[in-house]
Amino acid sequence: MAMLVEKVEARAVIRFLHLQGKSAREIHDQMTAVHEEGVPSYDTVVRWKRRFHCGQTDLEDEPRSGRPSLPEEPGIVVQLEALIPSDRRITIEAIIHEVCISHGSVFNIIHDELHMTKVSARWVPWLLTTVQKPQLMDVVKILLQLSQDEKVEFFGRLITMNECRD
Repeated sequence: MAMLVEKVEARAVIRFLHLQGKSAREIHDQMTAVHEEGVPSYDTVVRWKRRFHCGQTDLEDEPRSGRPSLPEEPGIVVQLEALIPSDRRITIEAIIHEVCISHGSVFNIIHDELHMTKVSARWVPWLLTTVQKPQLMDVVKILLQLSQDEKVEFFGRLITMNECRD
């Protein structure tokens, strides 16, 4: 059983079967019988059958009003990804001036795409990078070995603190 790949393909099938005089239920049942996955819901079949009945012939979605949630240019995400590590104290306002997109878009890209958060006036990644992970493992192995060699003295000399200062 083949899977419908695109919405446009499903709409073409709906239009074809509509022109043959099939009901929405028959169209949906026939599409479900042929394709196990990727079949539009019955309500979607009804909506598109109604559109074709009213004379619409275009299979593409109509343009929607409003601004897209994130910039369509993938280069902006890459640009921010390069810009932030070069100056971890950069503000959103400075980024807005640099890349010329809205405050909300900058914020969404930083948080949702780059997975970063502001800590003590610096942008830091939520997770360790691929370079930092092996370095952390090396440090942990050294600390583990030291703790096993010098049990009492090791914990007496161990100092922990937050690197970020106010």
